[in-house]
Parts: sequence; structure tokens; C-alpha cells
Amino acid sequence: MPPIPSVRTWRSRPAGSARGAGPVWRTSRAGRLDRLVVFRWQGGGYVPAGELTFEGAGEKRIGRFGYARSYLALDGARAIDPLGLPLVRRSFPGSPEELPLAFHDAGPDGWGKQVLQRAFPRTVLSMPEYLALGGMDRTGDLAFGPSPESGPQSWVPDEEPLVALPGVSDDLDALMAAASSVDAGEGAKHHLALLFRKSGDVGGARPKARIRHAGRQWIAKFPTTMDRFDDPRVEAACLDVAEAAGLPVPDRLIVEVGERAALLVERFDRASGTGGRPFGYLSAATLLNQPSTGYGTQRTYSDIAEAARRIGVRDAAEQAFERLLLNAFLHNTDDHLRNHGFLDRCGRWEFSPVFDVVPHPGMRRHVCAPANGIGPAWDVEEAFRAHVPLKIGIADAGAIRDRIHAAASRLPEFMVARKVVKADREYLRDAFPKSIGFKP
Repeated sequence: MPPIPSVRTWRSRPAGSARGAGPVWRTSRAGRLDRLVVFRWQGGGYVPAGELTFEGAGEKRIGRFGYARSYLALDGARAIDPLGLPLVRRSFPGSPEELPLAFHDAGPDGWGKQVLQRAFPRTVLSMPEYLALGGMDRTGDLAFGPSPESGPQSWVPDEEPLVALPGVSDDLDALMAAASSVDAGEGAKHHLALLFRKSGDVGGARPKARIRHAGRQWIAKFPTTMDRFDDPRVEAACLDVAEAAGLPVPDRLIVEVGERAALLVERFDRASGTGGRPFGYLSAATLLNQPSTGYGTQRTYSDIAEAARRIGVRDAAEQAFERLLLNAFLHNTDDHLRNHGFLDRCGRWEFSPVFDVVPHPGMRRHVCAPANGIGPAWDVEEAFRAHVPLKIGIADAGAIRDRIHAAASRLPEFMVARKVVKADREYLRDAFPKSIGFKP
């Protein structure tokens, strides 16, 4: 690994502590973070797994990662990314991204970055700062800190807006109000302070926050000003379809806050309970070496299945085919590669439960085509043809299609159960294939 640039030490503080106290973070002369120690959950706690170092003076800085010798020597040590970061003694460059793709899965996406940028408008933020600002509730089983001895820590810029952070809050009403205000571009300081704790390292584009409810850990997904229908309720109904079709889905709740609904989805990257241990998480985008911020792709469901097979996922082709047909029947054309994930649970990689499934009536093509030679147009029969390159026999493929078709035909029933109003059901009338007989 190349040497770290000349640095000064800059004493930062964990979230909520007094100014001037806390761990020492290594920074450049411009005050940018130069080094993050990467921790991973192993054997009941976080252990140092390696380090990220960053160079350059621009807003975006290129990082490199190398495993620690102590981690490589651990019994049972597992690669953070078995395809992109195998367990070997060398450094891995982030170029052309800021850092190796697996670390983007542990950091914020559009919504989380928006919250952090609004919270710290005078601080230059890129991936090292985004990762260091997060805590141990982030997605997956990674954490970050200033040194191996410090353990995981949260870094906070020396900037006024969040000098006095509030205590931890699981008040859904307050979180929804804060998310709504920020989404509308009107977030006040106290809104940003609250969301910093609960949203600053959450992925995805929609407003959301982590919350503890009824002794369990959830992601709360809120409505937005741009929604054309009651997105949380419709998403819950689509997940009900997936469950009825036999696909793995997280537990979920619709919670009413005033006249609006939020969808609570239980975290599947944590063991059950509020103190549940974290599981490793990778997106399909990372496994397929696709840009962290990209939406479109030339990669297909067949590629997802092959990557899953390479990391040891059982029945990878059949599971990818199920998800392909589910998205086709439900007209979920937002099937980009960061909406397909994998968990390192119990020492073996597996597909994550299904998530982010919502109809998109205004779009006529999927992000991921079924396979090479089959176009991405929204068409259930075209999607079914992917059973050939996926090497799934016609009888088995037909049984999968029949199972998902039967579940999708119950969508109106599930929408009514989730209290989707008739006007929204009417709006979505033509968003589904005629074969499921959708009647509002």
C-alpha cells in the first residue's frame, strides 16, 4: 500500500461528545480524512479488518484498501467481497470509483448524502467523510474508526449546525415530519440533527430512517412530495405478493402518522431483536463491478445469477428467475443492481429478501434485461424466455411462473388489506399485465 500523504492530526469527537474530546483521526493539511480503519463483525464483536487510505486534494479522492495481517490470520476470516476483495496480502485500488465498491454498500446513497450535505453545508464531503460520519447501525457488518485501538467511532466535522446533537429518538412522528421537511427543501436545524442520527448512513433515494419499534430493528420508509400514489401502502402490498409467491421477504408494517402512512420494513442485515448481530451485505452492482452511482447497466439477470453462483449461493439461477418474473408481473421497472442484494449469514452467502418492489406505470422497460439477446422491455413472456440461458428446464420454469402468477393475481386483495384507496388502485389499473386480471 502506498504511503499516506503528509498529515496533521486533527482531534475530532464522537457524535454527541464535547468539542476537543474523542479519537484522533488522520487528516490532510486541508482537513480531509486520509485514513479509515475498517472493522468487521467477527466472533461476537468488531475486529480490525484492514484500512482505507485516500490521496488527492480534490472533492473526490481516490482510496485504496488492504487487509490487516492480523485479520488474514484469523480463523474463519471471510472476504468482505469474495469477488472484488479476496483475502490476499495486497492493496486494492478504488479507481475509477473513490474506493472499492463493497464500501459503497456500507455508505449512504442519495437520501443519506442529501441529509449529510444539508447538515454540514460548509464541510467538503466525499466517501471517506460519508463512511466516517456513519455509526454501527449502517447497512451490513462493517464499521470504521481512526485507529485499530480506538474501535469503531463516528466522526463529526467541527462545524456549528450540529454542535449539540439531540439524544437518540425513535419517535416516528418526529422522524416523518423531519423527512417531509427535508424532502420539501425546508428542513430546519433540528430536523437535520434528528435525521443525521437516523438517516445519515442509509442507502436508497427515498426518505427513510432507522427505527427501533416493538423490540426490533426496522427501516422506516416515508412518502415523498413527488409520489403519485400511496407508495408505502402499495409497496407493502407488493411485498405481500412476493411472500405469497414463496420468495423471502422481510417482515413489514404500515404505521399511520396523522393522515399519512409509513412503511416499516424489518432489517434483514441484522439478527432478530434490537441488539441483533450484523450480517455482511453486498449489492449485485458490487459483485458485477458496476458503478456505485449508476442506474442503467448492460448487465442482466443472467449475470446476477452467475455472480451469485460464484460466491456460493444455492439455486442461484432459480432465485434470480423468480425475482425477474416477480418484477415483470408487478411492473417494477426499478430493478437496478443496487436493489438486488446478498447477505453473508451463517458463514454462507445467500440472496437477501426481496425489497424495493413498487409498480412504475410510466416506465416500459426494466433496468436489467433478462439475459443477453432478450430486450429489457416490460413483457412477462419475454422475461420467461430467460429460463433458457439460465438453464432452467421448461417444466420447472413453468411451475415458477404459475406460482408467481397466482400470487400476483391476488394483488387487489392485498391492496385492499393494506388500505390502498380506490383512486390509487384506479390510477394503477393499467400498470400490470392483463393476465393477472387486475380489477380495482
